[in-house]
Amino acid sequence: MPDMADDITVYKATYSGTPVIANGIACMRRRSDSWINATQILKVADFDKPQRTRILEREVQRGVHEKVQGGYGKYQGTWVPLDRARAIAEQYNVDTLLSPIFNFRPSTESPPLAPKHITAASTKPRPARGGGGGARAAPRNPTKKLKSSNVYGTEPTPPAIIAPPPPPAPASMGSYDDDDEDQDIMSDMDLEHDAGSMGSSSCSEGDLSDNDMMDHPSQHSTGMSLKRKRSQMDMDHMASHRRISYSDELLDYFMTKEMDVPSFLLSPPQDFDVDEVIDTEGHTAIHWAAAMGDLKVIELLCKARSNIYALNSRGETPLMRAVLFTNNFDRRSFPRLVETLRDTIFVADKFNSTVFHHIAATTSSRNKMLAARYYNDVLLQKLSEIQPIDEIANFLDVRDMNGDTALIISARNMARKCVRTLLGYNASPDIPNHMGETADHLIIAAEGQNKLHAQHLRASSSSPFQQHHDNVHPYLQQPDAIAYAQSAYIPAPHTSEAGINATKKVIPQMTEMLEGLANAFDKELQDKEDDHSQAQTLLESSSREIEAYNKKSEEIIQQHGTVEEMNSQIEDLQQEFNSLAAELRNALEKRQCHELAQHIQHEESQVEILPQTEEPDDQELMARLVAAREIVQAQQQRKELMDAIVKASSRSGTSDKMADYRRLIALSCSLNPEDVEELLPEILKDLEAGGDGNGRDMEC
Repeated sequence: MPDMADDITVYKATYSGTPVIANGIACMRRRSDSWINATQILKVADFDKPQRTRILEREVQRGVHEKVQGGYGKYQGTWVPLDRARAIAEQYNVDTLLSPIFNFRPSTESPPLAPKHITAASTKPRPARGGGGGARAAPRNPTKKLKSSNVYGTEPTPPAIIAPPPPPAPASMGSYDDDDEDQDIMSDMDLEHDAGSMGSSSCSEGDLSDNDMMDHPSQHSTGMSLKRKRSQMDMDHMASHRRISYSDELLDYFMTKEMDVPSFLLSPPQDFDVDEVIDTEGHTAIHWAAAMGDLKVIELLCKARSNIYALNSRGETPLMRAVLFTNNFDRRSFPRLVETLRDTIFVADKFNSTVFHHIAATTSSRNKMLAARYYNDVLLQKLSEIQPIDEIANFLDVRDMNGDTALIISARNMARKCVRTLLGYNASPDIPNHMGETADHLIIAAEGQNKLHAQHLRASSSSPFQQHHDNVHPYLQQPDAIAYAQSAYIPAPHTSEAGINATKKVIPQMTEMLEGLANAFDKELQDKEDDHSQAQTLLESSSREIEAYNKKSEEIIQQHGTVEEMNSQIEDLQQEFNSLAAELRNALEKRQCHELAQHIQHEESQVEILPQTEEPDDQELMARLVAAREIVQAQQQRKELMDAIVKASSRSGTSDKMADYRRLIALSCSLNPEDVEELLPEILKDLEAGGDGNGRDMEC
């Protein structure tokens, strides 16, 4: 490394009218303020473009820096102060290689011109604009080339570049990307355009991917001092540091399977914007989570009140992004995702494409055919639960900007099962697109091709060459059999040139048709295997559910017995209940009868006995009649009360209050509530033996 550094030479050059120092793989240093191009330091460290972009965004651009892009070729990039550049070089072990540019001290002698720049200057003379002669025109103000800059219009100052002399170049210092060289060419061409055409040029900062998101600096800001601009930049950086950290961590989580869910999702801080765009395509976190089929993160985002209607730069909802990938199919998470995002099903994107258009578009890939069928089935099942069939059909018939319905796209991609599914929900096959195509025409055309292919196969069965199939070379069954047949195989019986030519023409056609037939069989077999696999998966799931139900049923039977045993127990208990009720009624009847007899005897002893010769008068008879009626009513009332007593006695001990009494006795006597009723006689005996007559100071 030290020896390599000793051979490094500092050159000067001019790019896009800006004096610099450059050669080969270069690292520029501005002579006005000694700032270094950090993008080129990372190139010297041999990082590829994605790595450089990530390092710039995460490390370099969070400190003091300046972005330059928009037609400056190698001059563009992320510029940092000299001390910061030294630290970056030391961090990535290229400080020895770059020590000449770091230690360079300006002197009265100018560094030599870079060889490439000399060649360019001699072969590309720039004519003067609007003038005569061969005088070279002065370069225009390069600030017009700036597409964005974090120092608000700072005019780029001439940098210095360090590079090893060619050849050989050090192995640790890579080469410029091709797009950087193209940008040099574009920069030279741009100088010859007028100022109005400069803003339309599209170029990037060598290795930065986010510069095109910045605005053009205003013209009045060009006079602002560099110190004020950097101070403002630091304030902006401090304000956005945490927000950038959240976005980076979310992207890392979605792209790295081993990472845990970010902690700020579990307990979102106040400065966390759940709907912030986290990539260059306008996606939010819920777009990514839906596409990845990550239901846990979706639940956390919804708790943080993420907007399920969020749209990316193409106007796509999270549900639309989900159906473009097979993650939800692989995880079988789509039903729960649809339940969460059901309110966005009827949203269309900027091209008026619905979620069914997006599903149909994926059928162009055979690898996504099963997932497309799965997504269609789940969505249509959910829609059938919340919408009438006519509304579903109208939604399926929505046309996009090309006039295509989801059915037309599926038919065009020959997704037969998706077509059948959509037709099953009354999708119209007669709606034409802007080209006049209808799904019906596409389906008929596909069927016609299949029939024509079958006719060719049937015709080939009567071919005169069919009888010689045993003589066909095995190589005809290989993928390049046609080329072999055209160049090598000539049937022996044909000697004329016409016969030979006909044979050479027909045999490849037959081979092509047989190969097509074999491919059709393979495709049909694959479809059948896929259907069988799906049915097998469903069967296994159903078997597991049945097994779980049977296990639960066995547990209930072991605990309570079979239905017949339980019915038998109920009948026995009912008979026992009826017997006890009858015994209770008899006991009560006997007691009542005895008490009634004593009461009658007492009443009779109080009544004077009338002489038998006297006839009772009418008043006496009426009094007796009234008394007899009262006796009958009293007997009827006594019978009803007897029934009520029996019924009340049968329910005694089952009320909530009795349960409270039982728990109170159990607590007082240190017993289980279930044992109280069985031990009640012993408890009563102990209470009677140890009580004082008033129920005080008694212990169980």
